[in-house]
Amino acid sequence: MKCFNRGKKGAHCSIVALIVAVLLSSLILSGCKNKYEDLLSAGITVPLTESQIISLSVKSSIMGREIPCKVYLPKGYGNGQKYPVWYGLHGHTQNESMWIREVAIDEVADEMIENGEIEPIIMVFPLTMDATLKEIKEDFEEDGKFDERKWDQFMWKELISYIDSHYDTVKSADSRYIGGFSMGGAIALRVAFHHPDLFSKVGGYTAAVPVNDFSGKQLEKWLYPNLDPEDISDVAQYAKENGFVNIKVYLEAGNENDPFLSALQSLNDALLERGVSSEFVIYDGGHSLDNARRCAGDYLKFYIDKN
Repeated sequence: MKCFNRGKKGAHCSIVALIVAVLLSSLILSGCKNKYEDLLSAGITVPLTESQIISLSVKSSIMGREIPCKVYLPKGYGNGQKYPVWYGLHGHTQNESMWIREVAIDEVADEMIENGEIEPIIMVFPLTMDATLKEIKEDFEEDGKFDERKWDQFMWKELISYIDSHYDTVKSADSRYIGGFSMGGAIALRVAFHHPDLFSKVGGYTAAVPVNDFSGKQLEKWLYPNLDPEDISDVAQYAKENGFVNIKVYLEAGNENDPFLSALQSLNDALLERGVSSEFVIYDGGHSLDNARRCAGDYLKFYIDKN
């Protein structure tokens, strides 16, 4: 705004400029308040002087209910920096607090960020639910086909957009990851391979996959139950065309009575056959969170290694 005249007109112009400046400042503050409303409503100011765990509920039209979540925000959050995001899914009979309560992954992240071992990251832990046998049966009887599970749809259609719109995230697949334990691991793998445009890395920690043998075209049959495997002439080419090769995979299972050991070994072999970057680790122990407690730092490095 230019003021060419002095006196009353000049004074009027200065007043207008002042009003505009005040309005702009109000809009900026209002925008910040909306962006950080979850924090401000809890009496937390930004930038954060220490990491925070936020409890929230995400309204889902797909699930027909609100889905509770825990969100980890790193120290310094709120200074304008954008952060990568890891979505951590829990096991059967657990809830959205599992990774924090049972593994203390927030404390591990705090220490590793402070030591410069990993970049600061946002972690999201939603209440995770797989479809029941009744739901699957009703779904198939409706039209003779299996639709994508409702929780999976909630994950990629609603939760990601909610987190990206409410928090300072890097909105790209390169900076978005997913992983889970047991039931959550199987769901994480399923969601990631169905939507390789949304995730770049996936972890399956003694993932409860429902297939024992992934040889032949069993991987495609699991992911796309309505597909005739005979329509696939080259599994490696199919994996490339469907973006499987864009995802980096980490799998692990225990060597002591882990019911998913051979299945995950077979899955890893199938992924490598298709040109997917996949690592499989066999640890000492069984189907429990013991290894997660020992190796939480390695899990985080897989997603967000600073080096």
